Amino acid sequence: MGITVVGLGPGPYRALTLEAVDALHAAGELYLRTERHPTVAEFPPALRWQSFDALYEEAPSFDILYDRIAETLLARGALADITYAVPGHPLIGEASVQRLLARAPAAGLSVRIVGGMSFIEAVLTAAHTPGVEHLQVVDALALPPLVPTQPLLVYQVYKASVASDLKVALLRYYPPEHPVVLVRAAATSAEQVEQVELAALDRGRPYDHLTAIYLPPLAPEASFGTLDGLAALVARLRGPNGCPWDREQTHASIKKYVLEEAYEVAEAIDERDWPALCDELGDLLLQVALHAQMADERGEFDLRDVLHGICRKLVRRHPHVFGTVAVADAAEVERNWEAIKRAERGERERMPSVLDGLARYGPSLAVAQALVKRLVAAGLLPAERAVPAAELRAAAAAAAQPDQGSEAALARVLFTAAWLARLDGLDAEEVLRQATRRVIRAVERFEHERQVDGESAAPRRLGADGEVLAALAATDEVPPDGHGDLPA
Repeated sequence: MGITVVGLGPGPYRALTLEAVDALHAAGELYLRTERHPTVAEFPPALRWQSFDALYEEAPSFDILYDRIAETLLARGALADITYAVPGHPLIGEASVQRLLARAPAAGLSVRIVGGMSFIEAVLTAAHTPGVEHLQVVDALALPPLVPTQPLLVYQVYKASVASDLKVALLRYYPPEHPVVLVRAAATSAEQVEQVELAALDRGRPYDHLTAIYLPPLAPEASFGTLDGLAALVARLRGPNGCPWDREQTHASIKKYVLEEAYEVAEAIDERDWPALCDELGDLLLQVALHAQMADERGEFDLRDVLHGICRKLVRRHPHVFGTVAVADAAEVERNWEAIKRAERGERERMPSVLDGLARYGPSLAVAQALVKRLVAAGLLPAERAVPAAELRAAAAAAAQPDQGSEAALARVLFTAAWLARLDGLDAEEVLRQATRRVIRAVERFEHERQVDGESAAPRRLGADGEVLAALAATDEVPPDGHGDLPA
């Protein structure tokens, strides 16, 4: 027993292949996914068939519909040879055929495919495309991530609400004025072709089960919503006819901007300013793209290599997510992470050092606190809080003496503060940043009050009433914006 699946082509009966015609006329039991297809209307009277159109009214979803069709065909195919006919080509945009092919081996049934002209050829011909490469063909009801620099063909745009949802999704990739070619009933006598702007896709136009749309590709530099678009823009800036300033830059000359942009990201998070966070993340990403472009110009690596590297690292260092490793809590995740990092570096011939892998370039308090963590773990610094607390008082006293050497004394205070913060489970860099932020807010309040009071008010010195010291002693101020914390 077996099942023959026949492609009915895009429309007219004359577009059927000779093999498809023979298969239809030889069918003992002929099933149609739908009779709402131009080819079926031209079937010779001798053909007898039954369709699954009634299931479209009964099934609560397309997934359930296609499952029921496949189950029915497998049950009938176990009793006799049957034929199943679908619009277009059976292997293009036919979910019921995909389910049938996946389940037939377990049922002990063979499936023969008789191809036909698909809707793709018909739509591309109707749209008068100049020929396409790397065509994306997607279902309007299950839109995957898109590559807007490649041509796009979308099928199943069968009603206005689908077109409306599709427009919203496409506007994340394309500008509102991007041209869209609507093709209805391609390759039939009722064929209609209309070009509209994407923003007008769902405005007063008829849609049915024979409607598809074609979008020509964007130029790489116009693909604003993709990493490829960013890479193209940066390459243009660095190119022969690009920006003189950008062409002069090197890894070293723009190194400082990576840190500046990262701190501005942190500031936006502190301020709970989500539009600013979006903007600052873009500035930070620009720095990544610039460094990748500079490396690409020397044949070292490019932005895609950067993405491959971080994706592989994420998978490799999260075996509890992408593998079979089980973990009890976040602490075990951190231990596994460090163990994987050590394994990636490989065995060393020399004795391992407590400094191995220490990031030495960064905010000074953060580096000091990372070093303290290692020294405490190695027993090179005591882990009792009383020791750094007493040392901090002594260091502060020494710093107050002008004959003690102010730079060395201050360094002692700062390092001891990082040590104490580590033992207290605090982030010294973040603590100082938040304290600075509170002082800034105190200054802003003072200046606002002075502006409100006007020039006639009696002048007073900032801090005369203890604003700065009070700000340092206060807890963090969290704007009541309703957003809550960012997810960890």
